[in-house]
Amino acid sequence: MLGVGFALCAAIMLSSMNMFAKLLSSIHDPIEITFWRNLIAMALLLAGLVVFKKLHLLKTNRPWAQLWRSIVGTTGMIFSVWAASLMPLTTATAFIFTAPLFVILMSYPILKERVGIYRILAVILGFSGVLLIANPEGGISSLALTVGLLAGFFNGMVAIFLRWLGSTENTATTNFYFFLYGLIGTGIAMPFIYTPPIPETSLWIVAIGIVGLLSLLFKTQGFRLGPASLISPISYTMLVWASLYDYFIWNTLPTPSVLIGAFIIISSNIFILWREQKLKQN
Repeated sequence: MLGVGFALCAAIMLSSMNMFAKLLSSIHDPIEITFWRNLIAMALLLAGLVVFKKLHLLKTNRPWAQLWRSIVGTTGMIFSVWAASLMPLTTATAFIFTAPLFVILMSYPILKERVGIYRILAVILGFSGVLLIANPEGGISSLALTVGLLAGFFNGMVAIFLRWLGSTENTATTNFYFFLYGLIGTGIAMPFIYTPPIPETSLWIVAIGIVGLLSLLFKTQGFRLGPASLISPISYTMLVWASLYDYFIWNTLPTPSVLIGAFIIISSNIFILWREQKLKQN
């Protein structure tokens, strides 16, 4: 049960990060928002490593792998923030849920993992949910659809890189280099896109860094304390928190097509997870 609690906290923190990103997007560029998130989260993580005398975790044996993971993760963050600025938070969250579908599509060419017909059919069903979300009733432009799918794709690629790194690198190590390289990459663009924060947005900038780091820490603890088959589905409660933020902050409600499409995507993801767990048991 403790693992479920951490997973639920991770979902709330990640939804809150997306909410703050959407608030900031009316003034700040997605790249700029990602820069501030990386800066604050990295500073907090570094401070924690100093306090708990864990600075030895900054040593990595795979710097190039960490670099590529950060490039993919930072790009995914930028597209996620951009998606939140172009559509309701609930809809943007539904697009992020396509990440496991992309993981299945990329598992064989990258990880050489065999993918059976059942999971391929689940992916096809999942993307039919995307088509439902993108119908005219949903009010999704071609740009928003493309950005949303790219957010899902790069978040899926992060999962693939984490599988690659997970067996040899500590979670704190991977998170630190994710923030560090992402900070350098987005920092290059800052002289061209920088907008001075106002008092209100300054609080949101600090908040996005805090909840961004907490979401990673809670998610790690959740998976450490509970089985993936129980913990992973908890992340889909993000749709509930996103809907609440949409209603209370932006006074919008998801359309039926968005809710049904999201349900189809989530159902496909849960089937894929169930199928993977069953194959591991055989």
